[in-house]
Amino acid sequence: MLRRLPSSSFYLSHFASNYLKITAPPDAEPQSSTNRRPADENIREEAARRELAAPANGFSAWYVPFGAPADDGPSGERYSLDEIVYRSHSGGLLDVRHDTEALKKFPGSYWRSLFDSRVGRTTWPYSSGIWSKKEWVLPEIGADHIVSLFEGNSNLFWAERLGGMPDLWVKHCGISHTGSFKDLGMTVLVSQVNRLRRQPLNRPIVGVGCASTGDTSAALSAYCAAASIPAIVFLPADCISLAQLVQPIANGATVLSIDTDFDGCMRLIREVTAELPIYLANSLNSLRLEGQKTAAIEILQQFDWEVPDWVIVPGGNLGNI
Repeated sequence: MLRRLPSSSFYLSHFASNYLKITAPPDAEPQSSTNRRPADENIREEAARRELAAPANGFSAWYVPFGAPADDGPSGERYSLDEIVYRSHSGGLLDVRHDTEALKKFPGSYWRSLFDSRVGRTTWPYSSGIWSKKEWVLPEIGADHIVSLFEGNSNLFWAERLGGMPDLWVKHCGISHTGSFKDLGMTVLVSQVNRLRRQPLNRPIVGVGCASTGDTSAALSAYCAAASIPAIVFLPADCISLAQLVQPIANGATVLSIDTDFDGCMRLIREVTAELPIYLANSLNSLRLEGQKTAAIEILQQFDWEVPDWVIVPGGNLGNI
């Protein structure tokens, strides 16, 4: 739930002026094309053509141990996003870190204009609420590797009757293909898998797996089906709803009902992904958060880049924070 007051003095422009201090180069403002794509060219072909013509943006991201200092430098522990790794040397979680120095070369006004210019467009892959912020999500992935079902861009509902407040709003991330916010992260993870499967790896990825009580398996199976990537799902027996069970089965995933709880399924999928070339899709994999974080940017866009006074986030294990 969101509550915003008209008198709020916190604006993204204030953030930009204090954080993104480097002036953009003269050609940094996004240019909109007035040329329609040819009738015999689909949106993926158009994206590939534009990508070849565009200069390299120089943005990048990598894995670091969760909580690593921002000034750790290249000598600190880090991993390429193309590496199949889920834990740091010490066994801790990993985080995705972006090259903020490269991002800061462009002011806040540039990013606001760029992100806004992509909303509602049919240009692949920017019509997605996640991939319209591609530079802040997976900057190095090619458009042809992206697996998207045009997720994100979910509505804000005016909810003054529910909270007794004149400016209370609800961001309904459940308006999605599989019915949960998990789609926002799964598009990123499966896109990266799609990229890796097209590279000459020593140990090619043959599928993607997860343990789930419903929502994660539904999202994973949907995006894997869209990319023709095999998916395997471990579910605790008699612990999920029929609607959640139907989705992975209908999407062609291999569904195994295990006589254990979620933790037991999680232990099993971790063993499987450690021994077999199956990519782990659970929240141990920090790539999913890269998609889920875009909901914050989307909220700002919907409030004309004015920061709400409060953002209340529901959570189970708070994996979406």
